[in-house]
Amino acid sequence: MGSRVSRPLRRDALEILRGALTDTSPLRLLPSLLSFESGIFSGPDFKIRLHPARKMLVLGMGKAAGSMARALLTLVPSKDLEGLMVVPGRGSKVGGVRSIRGSHPIPDGRSFRAGRALLRRVESAAPGDLVIHLISGGASALAALPLVPLVTEPEKSLLHRLLVRSGLGIHEINVVRKHFSAIKGGRLLAHAPRARHLSILLSDVPRDCPETIGGGPTLPDPSTWGECLEILKRSGIQNELPRAMVARIGRRKWPETPKPSDRIFRNHVWTVLGDSMTLVEAARRHARALGYATRVLPGSVEGTAESLLDSFCRAREGWMSPASAPRCLIGGGEVRVRTPSSRGRGGRAQDLAAAAALRMRARGSWLFLAAGSDGRDGNSPAAGALADGGTFARARRLGLNLEELRETGNTYELFHRLGDSLITGPTGNNLRDLYLWLETAAR
Repeated sequence: MGSRVSRPLRRDALEILRGALTDTSPLRLLPSLLSFESGIFSGPDFKIRLHPARKMLVLGMGKAAGSMARALLTLVPSKDLEGLMVVPGRGSKVGGVRSIRGSHPIPDGRSFRAGRALLRRVESAAPGDLVIHLISGGASALAALPLVPLVTEPEKSLLHRLLVRSGLGIHEINVVRKHFSAIKGGRLLAHAPRARHLSILLSDVPRDCPETIGGGPTLPDPSTWGECLEILKRSGIQNELPRAMVARIGRRKWPETPKPSDRIFRNHVWTVLGDSMTLVEAARRHARALGYATRVLPGSVEGTAESLLDSFCRAREGWMSPASAPRCLIGGGEVRVRTPSSRGRGGRAQDLAAAAALRMRARGSWLFLAAGSDGRDGNSPAAGALADGGTFARARRLGLNLEELRETGNTYELFHRLGDSLITGPTGNNLRDLYLWLETAAR
């Protein structure tokens, strides 16, 4: 697989990925930032003293909710906790914390049942109780509840499906999802305004918009109904919605989500355990430990595969690193891919790796890795893929048309047939995607 030159690069890329995922596990991040001692919960900028007569209720949702709950149980005895986790896999129970399964990326009956269960649990919180919310990416689909009578459950499922394949950015998608939800955009917290709330967030969104994580069920929402309508019209999604739903949308001004000035948030504190740059910096440490000169692309990627690869190429061309050292360019984020109608199996990381294979054609000294930190890329079983200068030629020898497979969204077949898929299984994490561009030292 790959040229002899690229084999050491492949070994190093996989070691960097494994090391970064290990270092950013919630089981490591949460105990390093939070503590619980003598009835006091402490974080980077808060202290919460618990009254002995009051209970702690844990509510979690998202791809990392299970591992976040296990991390929390390393700080707080299980006998002191009760609650509910909504996770993508099989449900289980740890102490008084039960897990149930939701659906992802499109909410279904399980997701709506989970949304109702979370609402019932938060409503059970008494004044002075502490509700600990463990929220990570994927929560928007795993735990869903339509805002009745604006939208029905089948209509909400359809709306999510249209948003997933729209090519819109995560911020725009969440503006829409919040305004059609009974629990997102701060509405979950609004059902227990007299309890105390602590939100522990693991971010799969850009650093400056924590209210977008999992649809922001406990954070104020600065976006508006007007913005939601504009996105629906501009993206063309409104034209694909059922007529009855469109009529309801236009019938009157629907209720806004709670805003930052709302008094319901006065008993709420929140903290972010980690984000895309946490993952990138962990990868940088591991690359340096392997002897690579490193450079990090600024910010969190939001554009197309082609624009990201342009950024990598510009960074590489302007890099004055020692000629004797191998080099590793590192980026993180989520490229945008509009899912074709003739949908195959793949995802944004594999699409990006295919685009990189075209850029790296016949360059044996280069290698590219793209992987989702949650272990699942799109609708495929892979986390991502590896590409190098020989990927295009090897695909041709197997009768695979790289451009055609990318056009039809069937990039999993490409990399699976080549033996270059990255299969990690669910990681219990979700910090967006990691991108590595490695090259050997100049001779």
